[in-house]
Amino acid sequence: MSVVIVILCAIAAVLAVTMLFAKSPITSALSLLGILILTAAIYGLIGEHMVATIQLIVYAGAIMVLFIFSIMLLNLNNANDDYKRTPAIFAGSIVMGLGIFGFIAYGIKQFYAQDAAGRTLGFFSPEVITYLGGNSKVVSHALFSQFYVSFEVISLALLVAIVGAVVLAKRKVD
Repeated sequence: MSVVIVILCAIAAVLAVTMLFAKSPITSALSLLGILILTAAIYGLIGEHMVATIQLIVYAGAIMVLFIFSIMLLNLNNANDDYKRTPAIFAGSIVMGLGIFGFIAYGIKQFYAQDAAGRTLGFFSPEVITYLGGNSKVVSHALFSQFYVSFEVISLALLVAIVGAVVLAKRKVD
């Protein structure tokens, strides 16, 4: 397993804990957004670029807009901030930002890496995709065979996140 994937999973776990214990619904929603983006990054690192794109467009884009719109519609703002402005929080934010920037730079470097023949590296070349029947067949075969358990775990995590958001919203309304 790649070290980068393990680090991304650790950051996602920290964001999951933050999402569960944050007092502000906006903080929880933004933590969920971070988890969804990191999940898309992990999909991209394992070579499932179509699934990563769908993850970003559907979940990180559309679903999160719906969540944040619902929070704004219900006016669930807290007057209190979750985080005090302390030097420790500031330093942690800087370290986290630099880490995310480093992962993005690493991903861009790997994306443009080429082999000795000048071809971009990757498991599926255009010839292999054509031989297997096209992008949809390749993605569906990989999703429902090799990455089936991962897909189901992520689906379960999203379900838990939605239930958590509903519980937080219900508690604030009552």
